[in-house]
Amino acid sequence: MQKQKNNYFIVTAPGFEDICAGELVALGIQPTATIHGGIKFAGGLQELYLANLWLRSAARILVRFGDVAARDFPGLFQRLSRLPWGRFIKPGTAYEIRVTSRASRLTHTGRIAEVCEAAISKVLGGKNGETGPVQKVFLRMDDNRCQVSIDSSGEHLHRRGYRQARVAAPLRETLAAGCLLACHYDGSLPLLDMMTGSGTFAIEAALIALHKAPGKDRDFAFMNWPKYRPGLWQQLLIEAQRKEKSVISAPILAVDNNPKAITVARKNLENAGLDRLIQLSCGNMQQLLPQSPQGLMICNPPYGERLGKNASLKALYHDLGRVYGTTFATWQGAIICPESELIKTTGVSFSPALRFLNGGIKVALLEKVLT
Repeated sequence: MQKQKNNYFIVTAPGFEDICAGELVALGIQPTATIHGGIKFAGGLQELYLANLWLRSAARILVRFGDVAARDFPGLFQRLSRLPWGRFIKPGTAYEIRVTSRASRLTHTGRIAEVCEAAISKVLGGKNGETGPVQKVFLRMDDNRCQVSIDSSGEHLHRRGYRQARVAAPLRETLAAGCLLACHYDGSLPLLDMMTGSGTFAIEAALIALHKAPGKDRDFAFMNWPKYRPGLWQQLLIEAQRKEKSVISAPILAVDNNPKAITVARKNLENAGLDRLIQLSCGNMQQLLPQSPQGLMICNPPYGERLGKNASLKALYHDLGRVYGTTFATWQGAIICPESELIKTTGVSFSPALRFLNGGIKVALLEKVLT
């Protein structure tokens, strides 16, 4: 009997598509297409579980299980009623329907959601549930066709479970991991997370260095599906555990000059079980010295749009330039900030590796050009 294949779509932050596609290939899964904001692939439940378990830069993973013509509401109801909702939603389960519409006759998103809910109720034999984890359904109306997807991830995949404490303007875990992967970080060289804040770069680096699956300690929406296979999931967890390392081969150092940030970062390191593996230090970057000839230094410093305009930012970036260009001259260096006059203050030559939005602000992952 041939294994049933589903069509899947990985949602990524725009700019990280190629990074995430590379992760997918490393899992032995070939993308069928890479488009703005995501990657398409096909497979069975094993591929879906693997992607949720291992992808570091993905936001969520959808199952695309319907694409129907929709020029009027009665026709939409009939076609939605033929879809296999019972594969993904148990009777009595709560679900939420999110709708977008463009270039279509049906534009009233609220009415479209009501028609979809009526179709699901007809198939499942009951009304929308009121308890338990909420299953997310996505309808995308485009050119009088309705694409139907269901979320397999549940909470956004950046929610690894370790970041319970925060500082101002934290970088999402998925973005931090994607930036590290874009820098080709694999744990073989030392890493310095300067201005660590919540400790996100250091923690994501440790997860990469230890070959630890980012999704191993959380729940997913697919665990509530009628055809969830707990045995398969446990098998994948066991295999992931076997791949894990117990020690980090090259040191990871997280530094911040704010004692409150250090307290926050220490709490998150403890939550991630990494407090004994990552060196956490409170101090000024001007006092840092390299402990090895090579490594990766990365930071997400303040920039005016993110934490308020401040004349001292120029002085800060001038100091950054001294650290990147002189003190750690032989190290690979990366910095996240807007491509503005501010970065020129460093006096260091940088080249954009990624462009994306952080907190709604256009930024880039800028890599130092080694001479």
